[in-house]
Amino acid sequence: MPTPVGPAPRDPNDPDLWDWDDPTPSVRPGYGVKAIVAVILVIALVTLVLVSVL
Repeated sequence: MPTPVGPAPRDPNDPDLWDWDDPTPSVRPGYGVKAIVAVILVIALVTLVLVSVL
């Protein structure tokens, strides 16, 4: 239904709105590895600080 400012936005709950067969993943493939490396680095830095204080 047209509105005074243009066409009405589509309903986000409409299943036809989303492309379920999209071959591109929403999360990049290397994201998990980067997160694990970041967590390991943070743990290593915290351990280094704790060892240097004691």
